[in-house]
Amino acid sequence: MKNDDLRADRDELDHFIPRQQKREKSLVLQIALGVFLGGLALWLVQLAATTLAAKFMLGTLTFGG
Repeated sequence: MKNDDLRADRDELDHFIPRQQKREKSLVLQIALGVFLGGLALWLVQLAATTLAAKFMLGTLTFGG
């Protein structure tokens, strides 16, 4: 036996108003922020690796006090 009473009709969704273009703008900003922060993190890792490599080459890296 089918129970069609549980299915919502499209006529009942008249009170639903979708959000405007706010979500698309937010998504663009999230992507831009992610790209920027990802680039910043990669730059910091590269800076630390370069510093560590320079210390190894110069022999000024000390372990412990």
